[in-house]
Amino acid sequence: MSVKSVLLCGFGAFGAQHAAAWRRSTTAPRLYVSDPDPAARDRARALGLEHVTEDPSVYLDQVNLVDIVTPPRLHLPVALTALGRGKHVFIEKPAVTSLDEGRQLMAAVETSGCAVQIGFVLRCHPLVEKAKALIASEAIGRLLAVEGDFSGWKRMRDDSTIIENDGVHFLDLMRHLAGVPICSVEARGASLLGAYKNDDIRIALTFEGGISGNLRLGILACGEVEDCFMPGAVTTKRLRLIGDAGNIVIDFNRNTLTQAQVSYTPKSGGWNVSPGAMTIEEVIGITPPSLLAKSFDLFVSAIESGGPTLYSANEGALEMAALLEAIDQALLQKPLPQIALEKGA
Repeated sequence: MSVKSVLLCGFGAFGAQHAAAWRRSTTAPRLYVSDPDPAARDRARALGLEHVTEDPSVYLDQVNLVDIVTPPRLHLPVALTALGRGKHVFIEKPAVTSLDEGRQLMAAVETSGCAVQIGFVLRCHPLVEKAKALIASEAIGRLLAVEGDFSGWKRMRDDSTIIENDGVHFLDLMRHLAGVPICSVEARGASLLGAYKNDDIRIALTFEGGISGNLRLGILACGEVEDCFMPGAVTTKRLRLIGDAGNIVIDFNRNTLTQAQVSYTPKSGGWNVSPGAMTIEEVIGITPPSLLAKSFDLFVSAIESGGPTLYSANEGALEMAALLEAIDQALLQKPLPQIALEKGA
């Protein structure tokens, strides 16, 4: 089927971004908007959107696809209603608020036969696509580890944690690039500024097959450059893929990919390390609307061809919900005891 009309459920800041991205997409569908807030509806009309209502059911039968940009607590009920009416669904992250909700969503997807895509737009970043292809071609040998740093001076949201707002993007990318699910986690958090939310978090991951992962999140360490998505924030957004024959490093603020080759040969003291060639590739024109528009086009293409979506409900909702619950449990564990130094040493 072709997608000619889309219902945007929710028209806050993200809803407006989604509307701009749909208009920019090659699909360019007719847009309908629902939002219970009169001010949000006025904003939609001010942007030239004609089909605006309070109740999504008014337009549900007139559209092919529902794009859910409501607060996260409303994602599941809106998705269940849309899937129950046979509509394909795009859901902003986090798709669900618990593992139980993830299971409910998956059951509805399987019953409906409709396509669902979750809004982890960094998967369609051209440098992520390049890295995925390099890993598949064994350009850096066998993948051993994935390391991420998503930190810097950036405001914390009132309605979510830094894991839910920032961390999920890199957690999703690490799983995507590793190509296998995460099977266990360890996490340590600190509230060094004294607030009730963690402001510094370290997460250790183990993937099926033995690939390891580490992710740093926080607002204390100064970032390196102004954030390309959040004006006024100074952040570091770097993902490193470590193989036994090289590294790939993606800097999402500078939009660069560095590929470096290396060879290791055993010796009595461990390993000889021989660095090889290093290349740096840069892309331009990467913005939130451009990534959203590309993700929408990929979703519509999957719907029309009957092929798989870029980030399915299974990975983007069910697996992610299980991972976030495991991280929350790990953060509640007592830290490992520290070993005191001998006095006078």
